[in-house]
Amino acid sequence: MSRHATPAPGRPASPCIRVCRPVGDTCLGCWRTLDEIARWSRMDTAEREEVWQRLDALAHSAAEAEADERSG
Repeated sequence: MSRHATPAPGRPASPCIRVCRPVGDTCLGCWRTLDEIARWSRMDTAEREEVWQRLDALAHSAAEAEADERSG
């Protein structure tokens, strides 16, 4: 596999939003684990997509919780 993974269509090169707030094992800026952040440049496209899928699921869950809170 290529050492330099290409972002999937529609994805930025990285989830990093330049708001680094490590708390425990997670950055509260991008919600990646510190291990994922450290390995990002060495991950292939499939590994990165797994991280993106997890982050998408977190965002979806947060949006649902916020909607429930508003309607509840």
